[in-house]
Amino acid sequence: MQISHLRIKGFKSFALDSEEIPLKNKLSAFIGLNSSGKTTALESLRKIFGSSLSERMLVREDFHIGKDEDPNTIEERELSIEVKIQFSDEDSEQEAVVLYFGDMVIDAQGEDPYIRIRLEAQWKKSEIQPDGEVEFQTFFIKVADNEEESTEDKVVLKPHLRHLIQILYVPAIRKPSEQIKYASGSILYRILRKIQWNDAFKVEFDGKIQEINQSFKGLDEFGVIDDVIKSVWGRFHKDKRYRDTALGFSSSTSDEILKKLEITFSPTGNHKQFQIHELGDGYRSMFYLTLVCALLEIEEKLANESDDDSLEATRPLLTILAIEEPENHIAPQLLGRVVKILNEISEQHHSQVLLSSHTPSIVKRIDPESILHFRITESYESEVNEIILPEKKDEAYKYIKQAIHNYPEIYFARLVVIGEGDTEEVIFNKFMEIEDIDFDDNIITFAPLGHRFVNHVWKLLKALNIPFITLLDLDLERHGGGWGRIKYILNELIAIGEDKSQFLTLQSGALLPDDDLKVMHDWPINDQSLIAMESWTNRLNSFSIYFSQPLDLDFLMLQNYTEFYKKAIPKNGGPQIPDKTTHPDEFQAKVDAGIKATLKSDSATGDTYSEEDKELMIWYNYHFLGRGKPTTHILALSKMTDIKIKEATPDLFKTLFNRIKELLVE
Repeated sequence: MQISHLRIKGFKSFALDSEEIPLKNKLSAFIGLNSSGKTTALESLRKIFGSSLSERMLVREDFHIGKDEDPNTIEERELSIEVKIQFSDEDSEQEAVVLYFGDMVIDAQGEDPYIRIRLEAQWKKSEIQPDGEVEFQTFFIKVADNEEESTEDKVVLKPHLRHLIQILYVPAIRKPSEQIKYASGSILYRILRKIQWNDAFKVEFDGKIQEINQSFKGLDEFGVIDDVIKSVWGRFHKDKRYRDTALGFSSSTSDEILKKLEITFSPTGNHKQFQIHELGDGYRSMFYLTLVCALLEIEEKLANESDDDSLEATRPLLTILAIEEPENHIAPQLLGRVVKILNEISEQHHSQVLLSSHTPSIVKRIDPESILHFRITESYESEVNEIILPEKKDEAYKYIKQAIHNYPEIYFARLVVIGEGDTEEVIFNKFMEIEDIDFDDNIITFAPLGHRFVNHVWKLLKALNIPFITLLDLDLERHGGGWGRIKYILNELIAIGEDKSQFLTLQSGALLPDDDLKVMHDWPINDQSLIAMESWTNRLNSFSIYFSQPLDLDFLMLQNYTEFYKKAIPKNGGPQIPDKTTHPDEFQAKVDAGIKATLKSDSATGDTYSEEDKELMIWYNYHFLGRGKPTTHILALSKMTDIKIKEATPDLFKTLFNRIKELLVE
């Protein structure tokens, strides 16, 4: 058994149009920014499967109110929460199939059966009750998804069938002390209730308690204390009902003794045992998870090892472990262990795990296919999207999957800047600071994912409704650069289904023929074609795609801040450049070597570059091919004042930051 779909309609932040949340795997992660609906989705399952009425109770605040609606004008409102529970071939001989067989439906012959369970609720305004009146009921929906539904297809869910599906909810704020008390509903209570107390044990247990009481009464000092208390008590009142007192251990039953059980921790370093409230927040949080995992493991173990059919009969057929923010109070190096344990739980036959998180430390450890992304729309309504990956047989699949593992911050961004390497991130951070646009305040994430399969990154971000900007190197006169780089981006836009007329229309009004696009990388490079190339790159700006021209961002910075990069050398360091006037041949040889190294070709001539640019290639070779790029930029930028940086800001950055401001406003 596994919940394969969760449908929420009109519950809290979820709109009156049904939002479907597919749960493909037995461990699913709900991610997104704060207040995007993750907790609401977990709570929705408690409203159906909560063990107590208080967990399932609905109030007025649970019903969705739109952004522009006046609550005082609403007379009534409805909500529904539905789960689709799938049964696989492995379940064919299981008790679950027997119990739910009459309520199963299928979409088509040969497909797996499933059941639909739906909570329906209605709130109505009332002149008697200030908060209105709420009515709710849970049903089996005995018709397949692809068939039309009628009132006859709804059958009330019986309590005993509801209790076969349990939810263990671990809130973001952990209170483990409440869970280790022997009180109804606590996790420790559920664990210890698994003990089968037989009559012989109870008789022996009561006898032991009596022996202890008699032993204490045999002490002279104990008797003196008992007599004095009885005497003094008699002086205060003359009521015959409570005349006698007896000093002793009143816990004479197993239930009473269990209420006094405590869990302690040792060794502690100070030769005393610690109780749960003495632990730090992190350990308390982990112990909360320990109790939940222990309950599931005990249920599994007792059911597998015992010959007593009653244990299997009382065990839930499906346990949903819903955990809010498992990262809370836990050191990052321990989160891998936490996720590993949750994965192990999800692999148990009777368990399914749902967790919510808004930290990359957790998300990077989760399979992207198990992730659901939550966001709040402009209408303040929750929207849920799957993570879009290439087909598994596609070469891009492994690359993109690994890329989003390495940069999980993109899931939580308001804007993603896609670049090609570490250089862009260092420089962007500095220019954002100068432009007074803070990466963190605006939740902007930089991801160096633009050099391969960028269309899949675009697809992912578009599916999650996260705006993005792409900054690439034009690499003019390098292999694959210039026209080849433009061709690459045009093909990537085609791959995501963009309208070709928006970027392939020629001045004549006709579309660039496919055959011409195929050979674009071989188009000539001369003064006239460079003008045409600029026209193509400007056209791509409308898709928030920009190029560092003519070469890359490193060269652009060297052009604009030449003086500072020439100073960013260690003592007695720097390229050994012959004097241009006294040794012209040696100087030209040095320039030619710089051109070949910079353009990465022994046949490179740099014809499209100015003489000044060619000379700068000596410094490019020294700074960016012989040393670390980020280090060089950090050193050079540290020698500039903000005023100096702003005075020589490249036009590219002015355009980029104007676009960033536009997207953040949108």
